[in-house]
Amino acid sequence: MASTPQTYTVSDFIEWHKKKQLNLSPEFQRGSVWTSSAKVFLVDTILNDLPMPQVFFRTKIDATTQTMTREVVDGQQRLRTILEFASGKLRLSSKSPQFKGKTYTDLDVSDQEVFLSYKIPCVQLINADNSMVLEIFARLNSYSVKVTPAELRHAEYNEPIKWAIYDAAREWTYLWNNLGIISVRESVRMKNVSLMAEFFMTLDLGFGDGGEPLITKFYKSKKTESEEYFTPIRNKIDIVLKDIIKNFESDFSETIFFDSPNFLVLFAAVTYLKYGFPDTRITVGVEQHKGKGINWEKAIEILTNISQEFESEHNNEDADGRYAEFINASKSTTHRISSRKPRFQLLVNELSNYAA
Repeated sequence: MASTPQTYTVSDFIEWHKKKQLNLSPEFQRGSVWTSSAKVFLVDTILNDLPMPQVFFRTKIDATTQTMTREVVDGQQRLRTILEFASGKLRLSSKSPQFKGKTYTDLDVSDQEVFLSYKIPCVQLINADNSMVLEIFARLNSYSVKVTPAELRHAEYNEPIKWAIYDAAREWTYLWNNLGIISVRESVRMKNVSLMAEFFMTLDLGFGDGGEPLITKFYKSKKTESEEYFTPIRNKIDIVLKDIIKNFESDFSETIFFDSPNFLVLFAAVTYLKYGFPDTRITVGVEQHKGKGINWEKAIEILTNISQEFESEHNNEDADGRYAEFINASKSTTHRISSRKPRFQLLVNELSNYAA
């Protein structure tokens, strides 16, 4: 049995399908389960000539009839989506901003050509039996890096909550690429999506314990919500992030406030003062500041003092200790209430217009 890496165009798969030389439902494949959003995202990937994962198929060669059939081993849902779009049965949505509202026949000829000529990376398993197919995938999985919780959620969920959070993380590249709030290495493993999920959680549920298990619980609890449910949350996130960058980037982009744990606390404090959100154990005692607005001038002074004290302690220099509780909390397990509460409450108390 040979295992042969090759590339085939979308038009190749369409031709095989029309000639009934492509089997999308061999006995080891599950049925089609992709949502419309997932399908549109794949087509948008193709139209923008971005890479997609390899497709594995078993090629059965019949020397007597001189024919060849291909059974899809891995990649069935990707190919079903491609064929559905090619047939004009899939209309693109907002998940494909440049082509929103279009079917295949609505595309310009040049875009149709891009779609048809797109090269799909493939591996052919020539005349492999079922046991050999299973052996190949066991070996592939043995070399795999363990996936992160964020990667698992991205694979498991296709509901609007996934796309609301993922799209926000993808569109806020300035946070990761320019400010380094999440490193490029961590962003590759979708840690930036986890941080964005915490922004959504804060506005929707309030600020509390964090961490991957609670993010997964949030996804599960909101999987039936519509796209419209998340739109106002996203709008507020965008406004708060723009406010933080406008007022704090020039002075604090190299300080502890632009590392992910403290940036999240800063985001939560600014959001609470600007809009408010459901009260939790963290907000007990500062409810009077909810929605009272931010004293930006004082905020710069306070963040400067905290940053200077942190640097002094880090360099073993004398510090007055006024913000010791904030600094000590920054060193502990940063996703627990016990760590988040003192940092959040100090910022709310100090930054609030109510206290000005």
